[in-house]
Amino acid sequence: MRRKKQSFSYDYAITIVVIWLDFVFEPLQKKDVDACVKMIMSTLRGEAKMYGDESTVKKMIHGGHVMTLVAKRRGKVSGLINGTLLGFPRIMFLTVADEESAREGLGALLIDQFAQEIKKRSPNVKRILHNEFADNFNAIGLYSVKGFKVTGYIRDPITNRDVVFMGKEI
Repeated sequence: MRRKKQSFSYDYAITIVVIWLDFVFEPLQKKDVDACVKMIMSTLRGEAKMYGDESTVKKMIHGGHVMTLVAKRRGKVSGLINGTLLGFPRIMFLTVADEESAREGLGALLIDQFAQEIKKRSPNVKRILHNEFADNFNAIGLYSVKGFKVTGYIRDPITNRDVVFMGKEI
């Protein structure tokens, strides 16, 4: 039996690198706060009431003891990740603005960037936490692929929905 020679297309690998390099990651700047708040509010839809109004979300992403990183493509915000810094860092918001960026793996890249930035700022931190509604299968899958493990469950008394607690060693 003869084996066929297998070849690898380098064009595909180069395309992926270019796509990844197309995003610029930076800390949230004051000029981008309003756009980021609108992006978060639009992705929350019916759950937006839980977080209050836009001014509450603004305080959650831009202020002391929080870190928000944005991903930009061609100068426009394509996604963001936000978390608290006290104790164990906890990812609060992960939002990707468009389907194209989501398909290209921006959510996963944002999680990686958040973990790297936490290690730079707080080298002694050993774990990142995240909570997610149990019915958000896509988010739980993404965090699982990025190394987060389920650490517990609880029934949220406000929404009467199950919440999954997750953590990742860094």
